[in-house]
Amino acid sequence: MSTSRLAVLGLVWATLVSTITGATIEGRISYPDSVPPPSVDGGLPSLQVVLDGGVRSTLSSQDGRFAFYDVPTGRYTVDIHSPVYIFSQFKVDISAAGDIRVLEFKYPGTPKLAVSHPLVVGAHAKIQYFQPREKFSVMDLVKNPSFLALIVPLVMVWLLPKLTESMLDPEEFKQAQEEMGNAADPSTLIKGFFGGGGDANNDEDSD
Repeated sequence: MSTSRLAVLGLVWATLVSTITGATIEGRISYPDSVPPPSVDGGLPSLQVVLDGGVRSTLSSQDGRFAFYDVPTGRYTVDIHSPVYIFSQFKVDISAAGDIRVLEFKYPGTPKLAVSHPLVVGAHAKIQYFQPREKFSVMDLVKNPSFLALIVPLVMVWLLPKLTESMLDPEEFKQAQEEMGNAADPSTLIKGFFGGGGDANNDEDSD
């Protein structure tokens, strides 16, 4: 029997064995220093690992390891279910020859990334169920339109007299103040309208 035939028979045999027994999808859950895990009896918390949306599931051990045995040829997804941490989703492709290729999706909509097998599943961040209360900031108050609408007129009322005083001579400024004071007096305005006419009539009568 030639060498090529032996190679073909070996490949067929390996394919049949892998089809019958299936492959093993395994991995380990890890936590970076930025996302420290809670300690449970001196080990890591046990998390549910789901294969292909719930077709099969298992729990991770205290050292974070998990495995699915005798997985047939095909494409599968691997998800880590945790109420506290965010993990990547993995898409696993098992070929007829038993080769395993893995793509990692860190977040929905992010580009896929080819990774090695066994899987190394790292926690990205903690899930935020509540929005942190915003702290008081002076800049936020200054940027508020209502605050600007209130403070700008007050500043202008305080600033305009000082600008006018600096631009005019003292005598001119004093005269302008007197004219403004007279103009603001209602009796002066009435005299301006009627008093001048009355004086003229008196002059005519005297003539």
